Amino acid sequence: MYKNTKSIAILLAVYNGEKYLPTQIDSLISQTNHDWTLYIRDDGSNDGTNQIISNYCEKYDNIVQIDKGGHNLGCYKNFFRLLEVVDSEYYMFCDADDYWLPEKIEISYNFIKVKENQYPNVPILVHTDKAIADGNLNILFPSHWKYSRFNPDSISKFEHVPLRIVGGATAMFNVACKQHGLEPTSFHDAHDGWLAFQTARFGKIFAIHQPLLIYRRHGENVTDKDSSGTMFKNQFRRLLNLKSFLSYHFKLASDLKSYGYGSASKYFYYRIVVFVKIVTGKIMTK
Repeated sequence: MYKNTKSIAILLAVYNGEKYLPTQIDSLISQTNHDWTLYIRDDGSNDGTNQIISNYCEKYDNIVQIDKGGHNLGCYKNFFRLLEVVDSEYYMFCDADDYWLPEKIEISYNFIKVKENQYPNVPILVHTDKAIADGNLNILFPSHWKYSRFNPDSISKFEHVPLRIVGGATAMFNVACKQHGLEPTSFHDAHDGWLAFQTARFGKIFAIHQPLLIYRRHGENVTDKDSSGTMFKNQFRRLLNLKSFLSYHFKLASDLKSYGYGSASKYFYYRIVVFVKIVTGKIMTK
């Protein structure tokens, strides 16, 4: 177990990330809040990723490599491995190919502290908007939420099944979320989707309506499921194949029941509520 002596543990899972990793780490070093330790786990890369990590670890005492030479776990298990072995007060997931704006940590930290004062002893996750860029960080869309006509506050409760609401790299969450995020499960979803679902189940999720990271869209993204806009489009695509659509949702409703969600009828009611909000524009961001 790694005991973090700072307030915030940044958990960076990487695989073959040599192209963008230095720029991402440099963006962390340039943050206005320095009360953090960066923990990196390489997932068996076969490029220059390990050497890059070693160089930064030698230069900075707040950058630590986990499981050096460890075997490949896959993207989501890589993140959970980091979460499992690091003991901290607060956590942030970090993708190797993003770019964090200088105040991302400071604004997220100040916001989660306010929410903890309002809701003491409660699992709390806060997450931000993001800008979308090409592989060279040329901005394509300044606000992902505005571009997607999306307000996460309107569908972040447990009954809304918020599996695609929180992009892991946009979030900060307290240690109370960790125990629920690491609960054994047969429920297959991304690390961020499962954490958001469990936080909504036991605690609260809050959005920061400000883009605080730049998400690269370069065609090689490992965590490309982190897209509420894609989620909405997929709803329409699935409708075109009714059998597959119903099979998916009945299976999901059955899985959710074992986690205290309730009946299939409740699930389908709230799926319809969310869908109507989407098509009527009532899910639009502020």
